[in-house]
Parts: sequence; C-alpha cells; structure tokens
Amino acid sequence: SSSSLSNNNNMLKPQQQRKPKLLLTTVESFCGDDKGLPDHKSVAFTIVCFIFFLWMVELTLRQILISIQDFHPLLQDETKRNILARHVGVDALSCFIVSYFGWQARHIFKQMVQAAWSKEKKKLTQHYDFRLFQYHPEAARILTYFIGFQCKNLVDTIVWDDGPEYIAHHVLAIFSAAGGLVPGAFHFYAIFYMGLSELSTGILCLLVNFDDEHGVVGLADAFPTIRAVLGGLFAVSFIIIRVTLWGSLTYYYFKDVKLAFQQNHPKLTGGRRLYTKLNNISLGFITLLQVIWLFEILRIFTLEVEKMMMA
Repeated sequence: SSSSLSNNNNMLKPQQQRKPKLLLTTVESFCGDDKGLPDHKSVAFTIVCFIFFLWMVELTLRQILISIQDFHPLLQDETKRNILARHVGVDALSCFIVSYFGWQARHIFKQMVQAAWSKEKKKLTQHYDFRLFQYHPEAARILTYFIGFQCKNLVDTIVWDDGPEYIAHHVLAIFSAAGGLVPGAFHFYAIFYMGLSELSTGILCLLVNFDDEHGVVGLADAFPTIRAVLGGLFAVSFIIIRVTLWGSLTYYYFKDVKLAFQQNHPKLTGGRRLYTKLNNISLGFITLLQVIWLFEILRIFTLEVEKMMMA
C-alpha cells in the first residue's frame, strides 16, 4: 500500500544521508558513521585528487608563465619557469592550504596556545587523553591533504634530484601523517605540526625561488626588494611559529606521551604504541633541525646586514 511504501521510503532516507562522500573536502565529510575516520577508500581518493589538483595547478602556472615570458628575460628560460611553477603552484600553495585548515581549527588548541604563553603546565597534564587520542575531523582533513602534498613533493624531489636528505624528510612526513590517521593519534597536535606551522614553510617556498642553488639564478638580483620582504616575513614567522610555539607544544607533547606510557593507557597498544615511539624519534629529529636552522637564519641575517652597511 501507499502507507507502507511511504514508511519504506522514510526508512531509506537516513541510510542515504549516511552514505559517505567519495571526495572529502569539508570538516563534516571527515566525520564517519562512528564519528571517526571515514571510509579509507574516500581518504585515498581524496589524496589522489589533491595530487592531481596540484599537478594541474603546476601545469596551468607553467602556461601562464609562458604567456608572460616577455615580461622579464628570466622567464624566457624553460627550466626557470618550471622552478617557479613548482615552488609557487605546488609547494607554497599546499602549505598555505593546510595552514588555512589549521587556522580554521584553531579553536581546538586555543587553550594550549594560551597555556604556552602563561605556562599553565599543571592544568594541561590532567587532560592528555583529549590531546593524544581523541579524533578530530579538522585534524583528519589536515593530515589527508598534507599526505597528498608530501606525496607530490616526494615525486618532485626525485625528478628534480634535490638530494637524499629531502627524500628522507618527505618520507618521514608521510609516515607521521599517515600514522595520525591509521592507527590514529595526536590529532590535537597535528593541527599545529601539519597545519598552522606550515605557514612559515609556505613563505620559505616563495623565498627559495630567490636562492641560486634551489631556485632561479638571478631572481634575487632582479627583484631584491621582494626577496628582502619575503626574507623578513620568513624570519619573523619562523621565530614565532617554528621556535616559540613549536618549542612549547613539543614540550607538552612529550610530557603527554610520557604520562600515557607511565599510566599504561589502554589506547597505547599495538600499532599505536609502535607509531608513538617512532613518531617521538621523528619529532625529536625535526625539532633539532629547527634549532640548527635558527642559527643558520641568524647567520644569513648577519651577513645581509653587513652587506647593506657596506653598500
């Protein structure tokens, strides 16, 4: 009857609404049926789509640069145009996308930032479970797109022969982000490490175009003002994000993990336990690099100031 048919239709509607999306773009799309990670096929498809998107942006930017190559002699060199397209259309764009996602999720670790400045350490240690093991769809979105970016970056690194150290960095980054999704952990911290902190990296990707070794030879001499502005922005963002905030959040991260191991947290078992140990090594290594890079930035800054004074 029409009544029973209507009831059947009503029963089907909730099932249709729960059907997962294949392409995950919004925070809501990263909420699975059990309020956890959506179907793994959807996550993998989204990663592939993002890689394809970056590839299309890179190709489009190459064509744009070809169309304006008469603007400056540097643009008449195909290799130089391709370097610009890569650093701007892939590297910088990806960093700004995930950092924007991180900014949208800033409400999740607002308390952490406030505590970092006010040093309210005791208050934070009471809630380490929230920071280590709670699923955050905002973080899952960041991790998914971060993996896509790093996969594209890994291929580019091999094609452009950047060196084994860059290949190792991208592999570690992919491993850390993938472990955050499966078995799943540290979403709270991922919002900063794979999201907001990439803002300074995005500025660096623009600045590296002016480097004669990894960028476009002669670009720094052609546009010294732009290089100086980007250099200043990067130095300030690096000190704020990669030194101050990174140092504070890394302190809290290791303190949280130490408590989880000491209390033998029930979620810290199997693959997640192994991932945590490996992630500790990876984060410790990257943090050490931040310190080395800080001294390198100070060295370069001193040299630039001396050049300006001599001029």
